[in-house]
Amino acid sequence: MYHPSAVFRGLIEMPVQWLLQVSCCFVAFVRDFQTLIAGLIAIMAALITARPVWRQLDRMSVQTGTMYRDFLADRLKALQGRRKWLFDKIEPFEQEVSQRMYEMREIENRLNIHWVFDRAQTTAILIRELETYRATNRDSSEMAEAVASLVQRLKALEENLDTIHRPDSTDQSGEDWSYTDEQWTEIRAKAEAADAALDGIVNEFEAASKQLRNVVDGEIGRLRDRVKVTDDALMHEKL
Repeated sequence: MYHPSAVFRGLIEMPVQWLLQVSCCFVAFVRDFQTLIAGLIAIMAALITARPVWRQLDRMSVQTGTMYRDFLADRLKALQGRRKWLFDKIEPFEQEVSQRMYEMREIENRLNIHWVFDRAQTTAILIRELETYRATNRDSSEMAEAVASLVQRLKALEENLDTIHRPDSTDQSGEDWSYTDEQWTEIRAKAEAADAALDGIVNEFEAASKQLRNVVDGEIGRLRDRVKVTDDALMHEKL
């Protein structure tokens, strides 16, 4: 039969021995995995330290996104302004040429030589304005190419109109010049050929104008899409 004191001592020694065993196991675990434990502690410390940095980076990301959005919006506004300037110049001229060409060809059955002379002058003015535009604006390569193509079509139109009205706006002889009959006949023949080619040249000008409009509108659409995508990203980051 066990003495009560022995039983009591046994009850106390069992937890103590268990704690000693656990402590030894813990010490052995720490000794064997101290490098891993140190690494985990370092990672936790870094995560805690980095939280303010992450918040700062988030704020910087929003600021950068806002600046980029403003940059895109400014580009869009400038491009819309250039589009308005270009087609405020081009569309009235194009409509006048197309409408009068139809009236003269289908109704009057001949070109009005005074209209031809006036259009040659206004074409020259439009060319100079577009050349100035090209020299003072920084368009994309695609848009700059479309403007250059339109200018080339206008130059061909101006040369054609000058050739058509030349026999009517110039005398065969004057104080400082005189054309031989052969030269005068050649001038008239060139005027007739230019008359016949006028419709095709006008069509080429209209095609170049349409191409420029498509290029500009395409760039405006892409910029609008980029502004919208940036707005959505900023709203997501702010939320």
